[in-house]
Amino acid sequence: MRERYAPGTMAIDTEKIGNYLPGVAVPSEEGLNLCTHCGLCLNACPTYRVIGNEIDSPRGRIFMMRQVREEQMPLNELVAEHLYVCLDCRACETACPSGVPYGELVEAARAQVEAAGLTPRTWRLSRWLFNVLVLPRPWLTRLIFFVPRLYARFPWRAAVRRLLPRKLRAFEASLPEPRAALPVQEAQSRLMPVSASATSASRPPAGAKAMALTGCVMEAMLPHLNRATESVLRKAGYTLAPAHTGCCGALNVHAGERREAQRMAKALIESFEDSGADYFVSNSAGCGAQLKEYDRLFDAGDPWHERARTFATHVLDLSQAVAPRMVPPKHTLEAKVTYQDACHLAHAQKIRTEPRVLVQAAAGTNFCELGNDQCCGSAGVYNFTHPEMSNELLRQKLEQIEATGAELVVTGNPGCLMQLRRGVAERGMNVDVRHIAEVLDATL
Repeated sequence: MRERYAPGTMAIDTEKIGNYLPGVAVPSEEGLNLCTHCGLCLNACPTYRVIGNEIDSPRGRIFMMRQVREEQMPLNELVAEHLYVCLDCRACETACPSGVPYGELVEAARAQVEAAGLTPRTWRLSRWLFNVLVLPRPWLTRLIFFVPRLYARFPWRAAVRRLLPRKLRAFEASLPEPRAALPVQEAQSRLMPVSASATSASRPPAGAKAMALTGCVMEAMLPHLNRATESVLRKAGYTLAPAHTGCCGALNVHAGERREAQRMAKALIESFEDSGADYFVSNSAGCGAQLKEYDRLFDAGDPWHERARTFATHVLDLSQAVAPRMVPPKHTLEAKVTYQDACHLAHAQKIRTEPRVLVQAAAGTNFCELGNDQCCGSAGVYNFTHPEMSNELLRQKLEQIEATGAELVVTGNPGCLMQLRRGVAERGMNVDVRHIAEVLDATL
């Protein structure tokens, strides 16, 4: 697969191009022309596999973007509808032999839809709720999620759950809470798996200083995962700089809100530069992908473009930070374990080996592959904006999990975590779902 063809795909064009608006990011001609319409992306695309319409495939959307650029199609509600049906999971990028930067193209096209005031109603509502009202204000985010966290400790919670309708029971079971300690046993062997030496990340030097992203949703909903992340980094030999609080802007980028995402990116980059840290570590697949692609938010001539590119070289997913320095685990999990690939780890960041090495070591001989890496349907706020499609993808994922006989599913993204927890509760499955940080903290 080719390297990304050029930086600044989302650069602003000051002149009007086709039916796109001036002064807003435009899907680049170079990126669009990389698509040869070979169709290898079709079977990788979750929405195409469910709907079966060409326009809801990656090459169909790329054709539509090109039609708007060439003034063969107006920028209208129909274009917006099909652009936002896309999960932006980027599985098509993994399948594409030509290196089409689909994620960059669809996010630029959504920026055009946003500027034209054509954003679908459900997206406008979720954007106002999450991107405008709640997430930019950490104090409000913490306040809103304090209620479910308090309820999670309610002594009569089990009795309340039994009184709820089935769908509400599933939602209630997925509410954020620290779960019981993972059942572990003393490791029978202190040897690392052979594949541990095959990780792509270079080994950070001893005593390297790491800065963790606490994020917006993670710190408000799942703060115990941030504490587990910090514990794991210390066990791996890092010293810790004060964590960065606040949103990385990923949801804003997915919604086409470029300027707000730029503001958040600048604040985060400055925070890292001032910290003196060697690495910036993310425990969320979606956030990590956004951090590594901050340069796309800035024009190639903007000084922030180069600062963002430099910053990206210091960004590591938690699994990348730990795998090269991992010591043999002291304990192994008692349950049969499988690993769920988060889309923005496997497809956007191309990270597959490191989390598997870690989870396999934690599972001992009780690890089984899940097989299909199709999106679980969470995709940021997609389960709010497109619940029917999201639920269908979740159903397919749960059937795959059932087929493995796994008792514990491990993932590296909070959205996947919450989606899968809701699904197993609704389906009545005797399956636990945990973040990789919890697993590592329990076994290292």
